[in-house]
Amino acid sequence: MPKIRVALWVFVAVMGVSTALAASDAVIRGVVTDNAGKPIRGALVKATAGYKSVTRYSQKDGRYEITLPNGKYVVSAEAYLFESRRQTKDTAQEGETNFSLSPRVDVNLLTGSELESLLPDNVETRRIRVECSSCHNLQRLMLKRGSTAKAWQDFLPTMTRGRYPVMVAPKVNPNASEANFVALTEALGKYFGPDAPYLAPDADPPAPQLIKHTELSDAALRATIREYEIPTPMPMPHSMSVDPVRGIAWWGEESWLANQIGRFNIATETFEEYLVPTPNSSVHTGIVAKDGRYFVTLPSGGDAKLASVDPATGKVTEYKWPEKTCPRLPCRSGPHTIALSREGNLWLSGGKSGEVWSFDVKTEQFAAHKFTLPQEYPKDSIALWTMGSGESMPPIDANSYDIKEDSKGKLWFTIFRMGILMSLDPSTGETKRYQPPATPSMKGVAVDAQDNVWFTNYNGHKLGRLDAKTGAIKQYQPPTQYSTPYGVLWDERTGYVWVSDLNGNNITRFDPRTEQFVEYLIPTHGAGLKFMAVDGKGRLWFTEVVGGKIGVVDPGDGSN
Repeated sequence: MPKIRVALWVFVAVMGVSTALAASDAVIRGVVTDNAGKPIRGALVKATAGYKSVTRYSQKDGRYEITLPNGKYVVSAEAYLFESRRQTKDTAQEGETNFSLSPRVDVNLLTGSELESLLPDNVETRRIRVECSSCHNLQRLMLKRGSTAKAWQDFLPTMTRGRYPVMVAPKVNPNASEANFVALTEALGKYFGPDAPYLAPDADPPAPQLIKHTELSDAALRATIREYEIPTPMPMPHSMSVDPVRGIAWWGEESWLANQIGRFNIATETFEEYLVPTPNSSVHTGIVAKDGRYFVTLPSGGDAKLASVDPATGKVTEYKWPEKTCPRLPCRSGPHTIALSREGNLWLSGGKSGEVWSFDVKTEQFAAHKFTLPQEYPKDSIALWTMGSGESMPPIDANSYDIKEDSKGKLWFTIFRMGILMSLDPSTGETKRYQPPATPSMKGVAVDAQDNVWFTNYNGHKLGRLDAKTGAIKQYQPPTQYSTPYGVLWDERTGYVWVSDLNGNNITRFDPRTEQFVEYLIPTHGAGLKFMAVDGKGRLWFTEVVGGKIGVVDPGDGSN
């Protein structure tokens, strides 16, 4: 049995208070104002102790309240176009914890979507958007702002510090294009380099009216966000699954330095982590099977395509398919995302271009299901965004990205680099393709109770819906103009559609009945939000692939 890493990080122990005290709640409250005494609405006020933080938003009058166990906390407040402040608070002490913030335009605190609003739309910046806002968002580029093109060339191959190969760098990936890499680093040197407007270290900050910023809605101000730091350093937690029956949150830790499956007991707020036997397998996206086992994909696992954990015993099992291995490394020959079939078996995206895979949980056998390849790339797809002048059309790469099954057994999946939605009837092999307008790329997909298909128009900044009856497609613009919707899920309990906004750093809720969005800004900057899960109380659980945390949004509006 593989080694199990267990981390029982009990919140009470970290704070140094007794169990009896932790059973009773305390309230940290106060007001956030500017230095002239005017209330600041929508400030993020976060209380942190040990590995856990609780965040609330300030209201119209600037007031906030955070309910949590008694103890000592670091309390911080930050707001758009203001400097941040922090102070310590012992809940045994009386009095409010107030903040007075001074105005300041700090480009380091802008979200990726706000940074994108400062960039022109051209071939150079589109290359940056394609290559630098998929695993993380544009905010991460600010860590190296001021670097020349040569400095970017030297940095990018080592950027992940061993957590994951940088596939765009020829030094790391022999299949990468040298011309594309050079063009990318030249663009980074121009727009995030020493002479870049607004973003160079010594540049004057942009005027506020130039930044596309979205204020939080009144509905968002009722929310509470809890975040938990994962014990393993640099784990890159990719995607969240929740077992509402057993009260467990599960995720895969994509980092090659971690290579683990994570588990969080929601009631006790404790972590356990399980090593996956095959090293460097990029433990990715998972799902809870009907028997409670957690299955997760291994995109870089070679022969090993899946792993599972038995929640009762902690036993880790790998499932291999040597016939579908990768002839040349580094590459991702394994599946990407995973979905349950009506019978309780698994559907798998990724793997090989022109195929989706299935896995029978009883026989432990894989099978491939072919679909008709598109003959060419759509003219506005990101696959063509990085083509240089005079370059020939790249070969068709139709790897499925995300996958779901509808009530009739039909499969729906996205082709990321093409920006298309496809369906496949596994019983007949019939394939249909849907090309929404102005959709350069597409990531997440979900199916609701009426078999309407929801998808995320990633680089087109929209949420889309395919009507099951008419085949009509409608797209919806979130409040954040340059949002990059990544994962999408439909909550059968409430009817809401949830979206993770990687570049905007939002967890976004959409009500199909009113066609209204609510965006919940995540406290950790550049968190790296991917696929999410909803629990039985209507709370939205997420991972932070860059932040190294898991978290949960409680809307606080009675929907749960």
